[in-house]
Amino acid sequence: MTDQLPGRRIYLDSNAFIYAIEGAGDSSSQLHSLFEALRRRAEPAYTSGFTLAEVLPKANVIQRRSYLTLILHSGLFNLLPVTRDILIETADYRRNLARPSFEVRGAMPKLPDAIHIVTAVQAGCTTFVSSDRNLKLPLGMARVGHEDGTLLKLVQDVS
Repeated sequence: MTDQLPGRRIYLDSNAFIYAIEGAGDSSSQLHSLFEALRRRAEPAYTSGFTLAEVLPKANVIQRRSYLTLILHSGLFNLLPVTRDILIETADYRRNLARPSFEVRGAMPKLPDAIHIVTAVQAGCTTFVSSDRNLKLPLGMARVGHEDGTLLKLVQDVS
């Protein structure tokens, strides 16, 4: 079924890794199913190097090893660097979303969220795996989460 999704690039937010390693129940189970589906897929998924800075500080020794194995050594993910261009584009993205418009003035996105979104855009990702329902994703990018059934659908599509 992967042939039906040519070029579909998947990005994982830090919270997806946290749910997978530290979580329990449906969210963790669904993410592990996604990882298994990614193992059979030709193209790896994507995440930012910034993910390591978010997941490692509170991790115990076993969790730390699990994060490093999954993110760095599993071959499932392209770990993208936080470059100067990403930081400049992140600043622009945050400023543009916080500008007043004809509608109500938007809140400036949190820096970590904006870094992830801009990194996903620069990588050409169209699917953004995150439990954060309040993300302001650009047109053409869809959020996938465990709570609304879209993660299960992604697992089925990738399998």
